[in-house]
Amino acid sequence: MASTHDGRVTQRVGVDDLVRLASDPPRAAIAFATESGPGCVPVLVRRIDDQIQVGLDPASLPSTRPLQRAVLLVDDGRYWFDLQAIVRRGVLGPLAEGSTRALVWVPFASQHEVAWDYGSLRAEPAG
Repeated sequence: MASTHDGRVTQRVGVDDLVRLASDPPRAAIAFATESGPGCVPVLVRRIDDQIQVGLDPASLPSTRPLQRAVLLVDDGRYWFDLQAIVRRGVLGPLAEGSTRALVWVPFASQHEVAWDYGSLRAEPAG
């Protein structure tokens, strides 16, 4: 009997498969370069129409904005088979409307995205 897969197993899914995680993640962090080295801070994430915005403590904003290269990670899951995540590489833009002294909202323009869901672990089809 011929095999229907090429021997590789994947947990990768499309970002659209993780709609809840993409629009309302329980955890999120952003990493970016600063003058003193890499920085990583927790953030809130919201979507306004098709625009992703990250909410940061104003003290954690990189001083080299706008167009600061960054990596945004959102994830969920407590146990291995529940783990889901979306990693987006992109750039931070100028401050968005709705920013306050306690929280600033910054648009995030995604240039590359990868998503995975270990609960969807499966063999890849041949071909």
